[in-house]
Amino acid sequence: MSTSRTAVPLTEAQRRARKYATFLALIATLGPFFYGFEGMVLNAAIKAVGTTFHLGPFLQGVAGAAGVIGGLIGALGAGRISDKIGRKTTLMWVGPFLLFEALLGPLSPLLGGFGYPFLLLTRIVGGIGFGAATTVAPGYVAEIAPADIRGRLIGFRQLAIILGLFFAGLINMGVVRLTGGAAKPAFWGLQTWQVLFACLIIPALLFVIFTAQIPESPRYLVSVGKTAEAEAVLAKVSGEDDPAARVKAIAASMEETGGRKLSIGEIFSSKWRGLVLVGMMIAAFQQLTGINGVFFYSNSLFAAVGFNESMALQQTLLITGFKIVGVVSGILLVDHVGRKRMLIYGGTLIFVSLGVVATVFTLAPVVDGKPDVADNPVLAFLAVAALCTFLLGFTSSWGPIFSIVMGEMFPNSIRGGAMSMASGADFFVNFLVVLLFPFLISWSPAGTYWIYCAFGVLAVIFTAKYLKET
Repeated sequence: MSTSRTAVPLTEAQRRARKYATFLALIATLGPFFYGFEGMVLNAAIKAVGTTFHLGPFLQGVAGAAGVIGGLIGALGAGRISDKIGRKTTLMWVGPFLLFEALLGPLSPLLGGFGYPFLLLTRIVGGIGFGAATTVAPGYVAEIAPADIRGRLIGFRQLAIILGLFFAGLINMGVVRLTGGAAKPAFWGLQTWQVLFACLIIPALLFVIFTAQIPESPRYLVSVGKTAEAEAVLAKVSGEDDPAARVKAIAASMEETGGRKLSIGEIFSSKWRGLVLVGMMIAAFQQLTGINGVFFYSNSLFAAVGFNESMALQQTLLITGFKIVGVVSGILLVDHVGRKRMLIYGGTLIFVSLGVVATVFTLAPVVDGKPDVADNPVLAFLAVAALCTFLLGFTSSWGPIFSIVMGEMFPNSIRGGAMSMASGADFFVNFLVVLLFPFLISWSPAGTYWIYCAFGVLAVIFTAKYLKET
């Protein structure tokens, strides 16, 4: 498959077009970058937020989950909105939502008793922004990218999230070390956590500035009758000599529904219903394989093998290193190996790794309700090795390739609505996993990871049986 794509040398125009398409894909992934950045900022600030507003564990958890709730709202609405007003216009409207959280979230303590509700509002608004961005970006990239590099360009979404986490982590450590703690006074009368939140202005501004520079999706332009503009965009992103022929092909693909985009209700009563349900299940399995729970014991596991608190940077660099190696491997391999096989191979690595972690927790003695591997270096190293292997498996497959499959598997007539439903399923299951994880882990850490392992097995079986290669 890869030989046929690389046998014909690219013209100079095609090489320039691929560079331009790559540049546009990087801009489109600034929304996912903000998502990762915001998540890591919150991770450092959430305890200090609880102290500032005198919150109990439940209300502190609500503050943490507010962004996911907003993300669900944004994901459910963004696809259909982008069908109506365009992918670019939708992405441009995301910027003010991100800036709302970045600018006003740090000021919430100034409102006294209304500060906590206002902070929740800013987090929900910001969540609507990054939920919309992470939903629309893969579809936009799928519609502007040349076919032979489409997979890797859509895969930039996961790399952007990881880089957002990493850079925010570096900022967190630098600011906290400078001030002495997230709940400590910083400067200008602000606490450290407020300064950390204010750093969200950086990715939010970048998103606003750069999304104003990108062209509209050629498919959307064709759908609204702007064929000349569509040809101009296609010429720039593909380097083809005859973009008019591609525009005619796009127009022909829309004739089945008369160029009209199907509503969500119409999608579920159409022949595409099964395809959309498969997409939603793939989205759910991405979260059910445990990515947001597997890190719960990561700090204690690293501590058990010699990483103390002063070595937090080394731990962060190690974890980020495995993530980057994984996602870059996935991006480079996906157009050669195929989407479906990558999900199956990566999913197998995921559930085997989770099985090792679950086995370690099953064998380890329980101290104060938690598995204790501090006195057993073999179990500790096994758990850490399994954690790193899990990272490689997830970030090389279900992380980036989920977005690629979502961007490619739906026909244009249902793409906006279908991606909204798939992305909405992703955010909804993410919310449930985050909400239920503390209860599950208090019941049984080993049992929790055996459950994740079982979902990993089911994900591989489901993918092998029901997912068609794009």
